[in-house]
Amino acid sequence: MHIEVGYRVLAEALFIASGWFWAPISQTSQALVCHTPQLELCLAQLPSTVKRQLPSNRAQLRLQMGGRGAMARPVSHSSIAGVVFLSVENIPMSSSALWGGEVYALPLAASQQLTLIHELGHLATARLPVDYWGQEGLTPYQHEWLADFYLVWHLAKQGEPMALAWQQYHKRNLAVFESVQAMSHWTTPMLSQLLARYTWQQLGQFERFSALIAEVYPHLHQYKADELNEFSSLLQQLFGASKLHDLPQYMFWRRPAMAQYIRPTLERMMGQQAATAWLVEQAMNSPVHGE
Repeated sequence: MHIEVGYRVLAEALFIASGWFWAPISQTSQALVCHTPQLELCLAQLPSTVKRQLPSNRAQLRLQMGGRGAMARPVSHSSIAGVVFLSVENIPMSSSALWGGEVYALPLAASQQLTLIHELGHLATARLPVDYWGQEGLTPYQHEWLADFYLVWHLAKQGEPMALAWQQYHKRNLAVFESVQAMSHWTTPMLSQLLARYTWQQLGQFERFSALIAEVYPHLHQYKADELNEFSSLLQQLFGASKLHDLPQYMFWRRPAMAQYIRPTLERMMGQQAATAWLVEQAMNSPVHGE
């Protein structure tokens, strides 16, 4: 089975009809995609050696899902990378945030399919050679941005519009504008570097995800936990519901980078003129870098 633009056909036809299907991860591995209402039927497609690596209590799997729309579980197998569990009714079709006294909403095109590809990205990341990041392994934050890198690479390789990659970028920003609890998934600082380094055509020319990561990984600025915590504090001051006053000097050393990362989303939601005015008010004006 080849990865094609037909992911949407797969999700809407095979998935709806059977409750499960196999999705390719690479030339040598694939993942089983399960619709949670047909969990037992789906997991029956796995060999026993793989099934034993998953919780035997299927109710526990549903509990781990919580209210999430998707969850990936890697497994150890020569050709099966893992299982993706989808609860499509819990996948949002829009993203929104409140700032400046106004609610801004972004409709999410192909939301279910992009969610699926992101989860496949987690499984692809788990199969990357460990020599990229050493024996200490990946942090949860690195796992998230690498999964989004997979999503962007996949979209480019399949000739999908770049607007879908920017949609993921805006979605990540809007989530932290709404609540800093979403910082664990704030992949924007890394996506910004990827989209600045390569054109859409260049991204699509990487035959394998591993080839992209091998080339780009050494050149990325990797934010440490304390740096991300500072960004989180700045976001809380800028967008938090409890904000009382503008503090233009607060975290002034983080403001230039923050402005670069959020400007494309502000312009997408507010328009360029209003976005620039808002950034000036926050002592965060920066050069334009976006769609």
